[in-house]
Formats: sequence, structure tokens, C-alpha cells
Amino acid sequence: MSSVITRSQVRRQLAAMGCDYLDIGILRPDGRMLLREAWTIAHIEEAIQRLRRENVRGAHIFVRPHGIHAMSLVDDLSIGTIARMTDAGFQPALLVETSRQNFQVWLNHGQILDRDMSSWAAKELAKRFGGDLSSADWRHFGRLAGFTNRKPERILPNGLAPFVRLRQCQGGTYDAADIFLEEVKSLADQEAAERANLTTLRPTTNGNPVRTLAEFHCSARYDGDLHRADMAWALHAASRGLSEQQIRDEILHSRDLSKKGRIQRQVGYAKRTANKALRKVNLIH
Repeated sequence: MSSVITRSQVRRQLAAMGCDYLDIGILRPDGRMLLREAWTIAHIEEAIQRLRRENVRGAHIFVRPHGIHAMSLVDDLSIGTIARMTDAGFQPALLVETSRQNFQVWLNHGQILDRDMSSWAAKELAKRFGGDLSSADWRHFGRLAGFTNRKPERILPNGLAPFVRLRQCQGGTYDAADIFLEEVKSLADQEAAERANLTTLRPTTNGNPVRTLAEFHCSARYDGDLHRADMAWALHAASRGLSEQQIRDEILHSRDLSKKGRIQRQVGYAKRTANKALRKVNLIH
């Protein structure tokens, strides 16, 4: 894809997102993420050649709105699902094909949502339309069109990485926004009430109540970083006497960990988190 086409794709995508400021994520092959925060569209356009060089060297190029915003990302969708969303009144503001027949949708709610409400909306959209739940939070990155998808499993039969392509960029608010946000607020209020009535997750050895892991996942304190929320909850649970197995099992069953790979890797993550929390608590005591 030529520099001219890349620039056109980037400009159209950012215009459809309708944000004054955006964050750019550059995920290098060694796993290091370079974060460029609060860039204007002009800043991003000035950096396109640098971003292209990073991409050629194997980096992924991502974008998200900066700060609180009016958008939700729904990841890992098929074209059939997008047609179903559109028919139901959830017309995409932006449709990006991230690899062959695999899509990301950005929806515009027509109003800026706070962090908790934004995460709730993203999760509910993923549940309704079969999107990737692990990508459903208020500040998740989507791919920036005009660059290549460097995931090894997405390599084309000819050995080349597929281009991330902009397929729709109408912008605007989807028809069902007001009704959907009312439903999301009702669901959030219902779970908050259930959490308020829940004094303990399970009996503890020292009689202290244990807050739910879901409460930590939804907390704005962790900015949608579920790894941080898992560790914070594990420390909280360990300090109240839960065992390594109890902590591990709660982490395993609290959210979709499939992005970490096979079940052995998921268990390993939960076990490491539990053991680290227990070691820290034991050191403190």
C-alpha cells in the first residue's frame, strides 16, 4: 500500500472517529508498547512515515480515543454479524477489516460516557454480537487502517501480511443508541445492587468480607487494565485468608482468558497471580 493510500485511509478513519485527541499504540515484535498519547489528527499525519517504518519492521499500529469518549470498539466480527448489527439499529460509525473477512466495528453513542459506563457498553455489545470480550473495555485499542496486520496467524498464503483496510467510515450515531444506553445503565445498576447485597464471596478463614472480582474489573481505578485489577483483587483476597486455589479459581472463571492461549496457559496466569499475591501478603505480615 502506497504512502498516499495509507495517508488517505488514516485521515478517513480518524475523521469518522470524531475525536479531538487520540492515542497511538506501537506494539513492537519484542512485545514493547510505545504509547503516544493525546495526539491530534495533524500530529498523527505528520508521523505516518515513522509509523510506516515501524510497521515494516514488524510493529502493530493501533489507535484509540484519548480520555473519556463516545465510542465503543467491537472486535473480531464477521460480515454476517455486522449486517445483523446494522439491521438491529447498531450502524457502525467505522468498519475496519483487520484481516481477510475479520472486522472491527467502532460505534458512536452520541454522548461521552464515563469509564465505567463505557466499559459496560463495550462488554454488552460484545456479548450481544459475539465480539471478543477480552477487547471490551473503555480504552481498548483498535487497528489503524493503512498499515499491515503483523500477527503470524494472519499471514496470507503468499507469505505477506494483510493490509488493514477501511470498509466504512460514515461516522454518526447509531439509531439504537438511546435505548441501548438505557438498557446498559439498568444492567449496571442491577449488578451494583447485587454487589451491595453481597457481603462475602465465600467463607474466609479470618471472618473478613471479600469483595467480588467483578467489582475490581469495573473500577475506574484500574483504567480497564484487567491484569492490574486481577492482581489488586488477589492481594485483597489473600489478605482475607483465601487460599491459592480459591484465588486461582476465581480469576479463571471471572472473565474470558482465551487470548492467553490454551487452558494450561490460562491456569498458569491465574496461579502465578495468586502465588505472587500470597507471597506479598505473607511478607507484609
